[in-house]
Amino acid sequence: SKLARQIPFADAWKPSPNRFCCLIYATQNGWKLPILFEELGQPYDWALIDFDKSEQRSPEFLAINPNGRIPALIDRQNNVSVSESGAILEYVCQEIPTSLFPTATDDLPTHLKYKQWIYWQVSGLGPMLGQSMYFNRIAATQGNQDDYAIARFGKESKRLLTMLDDQLAESGGPFLFGTSVSIVDVACFAYAASAYWACVDIKDLKNLNKWLHDLHERPSFKVGLTIPFARPAFFGPPWASAKEIQEEIGENASQFNSSTK
Repeated sequence: SKLARQIPFADAWKPSPNRFCCLIYATQNGWKLPILFEELGQPYDWALIDFDKSEQRSPEFLAINPNGRIPALIDRQNNVSVSESGAILEYVCQEIPTSLFPTATDDLPTHLKYKQWIYWQVSGLGPMLGQSMYFNRIAATQGNQDDYAIARFGKESKRLLTMLDDQLAESGGPFLFGTSVSIVDVACFAYAASAYWACVDIKDLKNLNKWLHDLHERPSFKVGLTIPFARPAFFGPPWASAKEIQEEIGENASQFNSSTK
């Protein structure tokens, strides 16, 4: 990326030529921020919050987000931090006026429509796909097979992904709300693109598949998915090889403990 600059987490609050610093890891929520800044053409810093070192549970990170989850954002100009991906997307678009997310003053109906879909993503699409990924790719890989949970979260994930397919049909595409990309495309893409990793079959969702393909090829999204690093296995073929998928199965499962004890 010509816009991104990696820095150590310890330097996140230090003066920088760039106003914003993203605190991220390579997950569906983490990729939202680089995709947004790439789409905006806004230079930014980013710091890796290393899950392998449990840095998301460090006192330094918990001081920013007591929930111990990425992403978080530091705004050096306003001397504030923001956590929770939906709140961050909304805050950045408030600070950097953009057609991705019109203000309530400029276009109240569109502002409210986009806000509702962002909240839908962070309360529905993300959690349901996340749980489907967990029970299929982590718990089951570790020997804790739960067929009821797999079926329950898989069915709900498919329902929500079908809503995206229906929205694309209604808008006519190529984006969720027509001819222009929006903050909702940014919010929803990485999770929807990970339907393969959640073991949700979307072959019948033609509008959704075209949208996913188009955004995978859009420069801002393509670059954003490489920061802090790429994990193409989440997206399955043709974006990942069989070798990459097999390696990710073990790597992903090793980062979590599915035991209830």
